[in-house]
Amino acid sequence: VKALASQAEMEPAVDVGLEAMKLVGVKMPSRNVLMHTLFDLAKTRCLMKRKCVEDLLQLHPIEERHMIPALRLMNLLCTISASGKRTLCPLICFKSVQLNMKYGMTEGMPASIALYGALLLRFGFSITEAAKYSEIATTLQQRLGYKETIANVTMLTYGIVFPFTKPLSDCLKPLPDACMAGLEYGDVMHGLRCLSCYAWITYHSAGQPLPQFVNTIHRFSKYSIEYNSTSTLLALKVFVQVCANFMGSTGASPNPANLVGDHFDLDAVSSESLCKTHMLLLEQTQLMQIILGYFFGDYEKAWIASENLRATGATSFAGLMFPHFLAFYRGLTALAQWDILRSRNFMKVAKSCLNELKIGQKNSPINLSHSYYLLKAEYSVAKKKHGLAERFFSLSIRHAEEGKVLHEQALACERFGFYYLRRNNHEAAYEQIRAAYDLYRKWGGRAKSESLKKKFPHLADARRNHQVHINQKKTLSC
Repeated sequence: VKALASQAEMEPAVDVGLEAMKLVGVKMPSRNVLMHTLFDLAKTRCLMKRKCVEDLLQLHPIEERHMIPALRLMNLLCTISASGKRTLCPLICFKSVQLNMKYGMTEGMPASIALYGALLLRFGFSITEAAKYSEIATTLQQRLGYKETIANVTMLTYGIVFPFTKPLSDCLKPLPDACMAGLEYGDVMHGLRCLSCYAWITYHSAGQPLPQFVNTIHRFSKYSIEYNSTSTLLALKVFVQVCANFMGSTGASPNPANLVGDHFDLDAVSSESLCKTHMLLLEQTQLMQIILGYFFGDYEKAWIASENLRATGATSFAGLMFPHFLAFYRGLTALAQWDILRSRNFMKVAKSCLNELKIGQKNSPINLSHSYYLLKAEYSVAKKKHGLAERFFSLSIRHAEEGKVLHEQALACERFGFYYLRRNNHEAAYEQIRAAYDLYRKWGGRAKSESLKKKFPHLADARRNHQVHINQKKTLSC
């Protein structure tokens, strides 16, 4: 199974695993999978509803020797089936939890409980319930000292569930440590996936200045090469290319709005042959293309990427933070397109994205408030509710500053500045755009700060002038 998975042959790997499990009497249904999944979900929830860490610690170690490799295999299949035969992933997880509760504690039980918590998010249950099982899994892992599943548990908790309940920056440190543990104790697949989680959390939280972030990715990329993990290596290269475009460094695209360059080419993962085996990667790259397009003002390119991502269904990341990040940037892009084309369809999309992001902000106010308020501000501008717009711009900037999300604080200041320009308040506009310029530079986004400097040459002056010296017509076209 591991050999097939390492070659991205996910469906054959799952088939081999299922055949092996039949040998010990664990069978998965081939028909009515959804019905069986819902039944086992209800059964597992009833089984686990009142369980706490102390209850699970009292479970005796498993004695049925034939079930040990079966449960170990089921934990492996839970991950592999997420990329091949996704419909089986929840069912395998629920069966694994049930078997652990029936036969006793195994080294894979913390990972099964962690995945169970993550799946509750995917099925639409509360963040509180999902986080409860993530905390249980983490505590079990630490107290029982099972080294072999550190990477799996950490990926599922700090990479999926805890980003809703903890500041994104707090989710960073455990992931590289878990990667090294995975490589050391033989869980290479989950160890390398911890690196992918680390990369996206670091970017979206602005957890490191861009140059430092790129150095960290280069340091970890060697493990993807050493263990021949194509998907992880490509995922890391996506972020290297994005950072290069923002920094204007070696390997950047001549047009920074394009996710193309010496490090990564979006077309390379958009081909039909890779769509199946790298769907997670494909959806991730389309989101990053939306982000680059929006930040650098190529709203048409951002919108095309947004529509491409919508066409895929974007289901690979359901239940994660990803759909909320997508709603944020797709909504901003729709409003930018509406400003140019005045099509009602764009307003409908923006409204839909705003509603989705509102749900995300309710579930994770600590990480999504600044995004929600910025999209709300832009929507208010489109509706000509200027008082509300100014209030929401200010709230977005404040929440981004409190969360230390430099690039999106800079974006909020930039958009607030453009709003003031349209209102002919040049003094207030200058202050906001100058703040955005400084924040982009602090983040390491030299190419982005330089693009602002071209539009507003006096940003580079040591003394602050309180008037924006720019052709008004050119400014309004921005």
